[in-house]
Amino acid sequence: MLVVDDSIVPRTAARTMLGSSTELRFVGEASSGTDALGAMDKLKPDLVLMDVHMPVMDGPTTARAVLAKYPTTTIVAWTVSESSDDLLRMIQAGCAGYILKDAGPNELQRALLAAMRRDSPVPRRMIPDVLRRVAPSTPLPTGAMVSLTSREMQILRGIAKGHTTKRLAKDLGLAAPSIETHLHNIFKKLSAGNRGEAVSSALKLGLITFADL
Repeated sequence: MLVVDDSIVPRTAARTMLGSSTELRFVGEASSGTDALGAMDKLKPDLVLMDVHMPVMDGPTTARAVLAKYPTTTIVAWTVSESSDDLLRMIQAGCAGYILKDAGPNELQRALLAAMRRDSPVPRRMIPDVLRRVAPSTPLPTGAMVSLTSREMQILRGIAKGHTTKRLAKDLGLAAPSIETHLHNIFKKLSAGNRGEAVSSALKLGLITFADL
């Protein structure tokens, strides 16, 4: 994992919080977007934890540059900002998740591992505001152009509430691979690349409402 932040304090904090992890391994850090690109060329990490607000090259700009050259890299935003603008900018740049810096060590590790599984971690309290911004004021007729099975609807409502694959498997009495298969089918039907896009599309189609969040 590569940590990108213009301040040494959060870079050190990330190392401290995740240093004992057996599932995540630090390979380096960078203090700017430019340094991050150089580190990518040298270290080629699978996972990047990146600040949003950095001088010269901000998070979205850096994320786009990294993914243009290394498209399989998982990038997760790590920030103090609870602005839906920042979250949308980072997700639109290709980030797989968005984590606030007040997250504790366990929460941070869980979120990073979730991002690696394409679970798209986003702070629960930020979801309603973001979805209200991307969803139209008047949804399309219920189910227009899309037909989901009852099981897919259960899973869709679960991801709308921010549930992980593990939580969905436990709640529905299914194996995790089965959940992943259902998610793949949901994404395909909704033309979505991740959970956030799936929920946004479902809102637009009227398959779910804000009461489901």
